[in-house]
Amino acid sequence: MQIVVGIVCMVAAANIQYAWTLFVPEIQATHGWTRASIQTAFTVFVVVQTWLTPIEGYFIDRYGPRAIVAFGGVMTGLSWIIDSYAGSLGMLYVGSAIGGIGVGCVYATCVNSALKWFPDKRGLAVGLTAGGYGAGSAVTILPIANMIHSSGYQATFFWFGLLQGTIILIAAFFLRAPQKD
Repeated sequence: MQIVVGIVCMVAAANIQYAWTLFVPEIQATHGWTRASIQTAFTVFVVVQTWLTPIEGYFIDRYGPRAIVAFGGVMTGLSWIIDSYAGSLGMLYVGSAIGGIGVGCVYATCVNSALKWFPDKRGLAVGLTAGGYGAGSAVTILPIANMIHSSGYQATFFWFGLLQGTIILIAAFFLRAPQKD
């Protein structure tokens, strides 16, 4: 159950990273910003997502996986909702930083949980969990592309942000740390 929930969380969080390039041309056409300045938002996301992992690890051990993934779900969803309203590069960067925090919390916690629940099968457990992150793009890329085409990038950011954040938040309820021996 813990692996399945972790995979669900990873699938829901993945499109922030893997679908980003679908939004860039639409953002550029709408605002006239350079591609490089828009892509800086992605750099902000990646830096925040990866560099805060040690701090998130501390919070995982202190508060448990449920609280950290729930927080991560809120931040992940909020990120794209902010991006849906971003009228400046600064606001786009803020949304990306919030997304980095959220996805970092989800990713670090789900991998951490897999390791703790399956100490004798760590490679398989982490592989399945991390694979969920990669699989997220397979599940979401076409619906996101279609919605951008039919409804615009702002509506897509908003509704997918709401959807992904809600899925992660609900899934977080089912996470728990294993009992200590």
